[in-house]
Amino acid sequence: MRHHPDKLTRKSEFQRGYKQGRKYWDRYFVIYVCVNHTSTTRLGITMSKKVGGSVQRNRVRRLVRESYRNLKPKLRTGLDVIVIGRRVATSLKLQNAQSALFHLFRRAKIVT
Repeated sequence: MRHHPDKLTRKSEFQRGYKQGRKYWDRYFVIYVCVNHTSTTRLGITMSKKVGGSVQRNRVRRLVRESYRNLKPKLRTGLDVIVIGRRVATSLKLQNAQSALFHLFRRAKIVT
């Protein structure tokens, strides 16, 4: 398995984000933001099986990835961002998901 430079994939990376990162939340998502001491911003997505079946969880992951892709040019670099989807996020449309993540990113002061 190759390591993707823009993704958090290892358990240790997620654990570091949970322990050292700042936590922000709203109705749809919880995010942890942690400094990673590199020149890139990396994204990690996770959610519990309580969110729904694999179809619903993967749909939320796709929404988060696409929203992040659209917002990435506006984000500060050198951060690890972990996004945790909540059950109500399964009912979101792309615009709503992007808006919710933008507001969380703005609260976390990672939007330039």
